[in-house]
Amino acid sequence: MNYEEVINWLFKIPLSFNRNYDNYNLKLEPVIKLFDHLGNPQNNLKIIHVGGTNGKGSTCHLLASVLQEHQYNVGIFSSPHLVDVRERVKINGCLIEKTFLKNFICENLNFFTKNKISFFEITFALALCYFNKKKVDFAVIEVGLGGRLDATNICNPILSCITNIGYDHKKFLGNSLKQIANEKSGIIKRNIPVVIGEKKPSLKKIFIKFSKKLNAPLHFVDSTQYKKNDLKLDADYQFNNVSTAKKIIKLILREKLDLNKLNNGLINFKSNTSFIGRWQKIKINPEVILDTAHNIDAFKIIIKQLKKIPKNIKIVFGTLEKKDQLKIIDVLPSNFFYYFCEINNPRSMSLNKIIKRARKNKLKFNAFNLASNAYRQALFDSDSNSFILVTGSNYLLSEILKNNEKN
Repeated sequence: MNYEEVINWLFKIPLSFNRNYDNYNLKLEPVIKLFDHLGNPQNNLKIIHVGGTNGKGSTCHLLASVLQEHQYNVGIFSSPHLVDVRERVKINGCLIEKTFLKNFICENLNFFTKNKISFFEITFALALCYFNKKKVDFAVIEVGLGGRLDATNICNPILSCITNIGYDHKKFLGNSLKQIANEKSGIIKRNIPVVIGEKKPSLKKIFIKFSKKLNAPLHFVDSTQYKKNDLKLDADYQFNNVSTAKKIIKLILREKLDLNKLNNGLINFKSNTSFIGRWQKIKINPEVILDTAHNIDAFKIIIKQLKKIPKNIKIVFGTLEKKDQLKIIDVLPSNFFYYFCEINNPRSMSLNKIIKRARKNKLKFNAFNLASNAYRQALFDSDSNSFILVTGSNYLLSEILKNNEKN
């Protein structure tokens, strides 16, 4: 197969398989078998394992950027991708080589098919094999979903991190924050330090319990580590992620830490790591920002950011059908204007549901069957005093970015 054929094959593989195993070891058994087949490349890597509800992708890229500034070669595995599947696997901001990806799939195709290895598991295995071959100094690994039963949890990291706890993927992780915290605490490893960014006292107790049981040195993030004026970031909401990354870097580098390189890494993390989709500016006049916020906690943070902007706010919004997802619309300010749309995805929330909830909340909006039309109309309605945010789903951002590339 050539590269295009490999990619077409890969995208036909289910993102995950519902194996319905209650037992932890059985649940990860296919992943363990996969990595045994590949020679367990994870055992040769210094891994930083990052989980949490929101901010884990940004935290991964902040960490990688600072380590790169200190002249380390750093691999990042993150998900999802927005335009190119190779975004999931990067070294020093460079996407994985097409040749390596093609050869990896072709060489292991029969094993993947026979053992029903999922899309996420394949790309995760691809990342660790690539990082192992390239002999990276550090591999920063983002949890896919939850923690306890996530494929990435076969890693033996040098440090684990949980950024925060919020409501997301309730179908899999539980209906309460405590249940979700318990699932995410599954990445805490015996005798391995863990950094926690979560601030709620009731949830901190859960992390304390897990860390004591596993004798894992526990470090809570001090949210006052950085004042807003200390660093020039394009979005204030990144400061929590910055504080978490700084705590981790201090623990890893210790006396090797250079404060100038630390600050440069934090400020330039997007360019250093080719990070897209988080408060990403794609147009200047009118100003257009893309952000992958897709749960209610993320939206509450985003709205705080938007309220500081002295412009006419217009939001292009589409999202997936998930439990409690309509509650996002309940927190949207009534003084913004909205362009609601469906996403080109079978799991897209129907426009009728969005419209009904928007009317209940007395929001001002237009509605579109196509995301591209919603975005085009938002641009048409805007001037230099407008600010457009495209948000609600990774799939929505993917559509807009791909259309933007064509144009």
